[in-house]
Amino acid sequence: MTNLRKQSKRNEKKIISLFFAPQDGGFMFKELMNKISQLCPTEQKAWHDSMLDHCYDIKDWEDARSTLINLLTIENRQAEEKSIRSYVSCCAEAVSGSLPLPELSATVEDFFARYGMEDTIPEV
Repeated sequence: MTNLRKQSKRNEKKIISLFFAPQDGGFMFKELMNKISQLCPTEQKAWHDSMLDHCYDIKDWEDARSTLINLLTIENRQAEEKSIRSYVSCCAEAVSGSLPLPELSATVEDFFARYGMEDTIPEV
């Protein structure tokens, strides 16, 4: 088993324990929306499935998601969760052959600065 595969298995265990552990709530709304583990179960599973294909851990994914949401907010834009997940996954895939792996948040920032994000609508 390659190191990448071993890391993916460890991440899977971490992700499952975080996603399905009881939550005590108490988060403010904005923070709640930036936590993947606080999304509805369907979205959690979709994120979980995306994460399994890459070596980043849950914190990296949550930071990257939060970064993208903040970048969209700065531009007065918003996107569906599916589009956000797809964008972050695309960023992770694009650098998957790089060693050492760059920070996922930095990759999201770089891609957003270079290419923007198509699947957005004006913020209401």
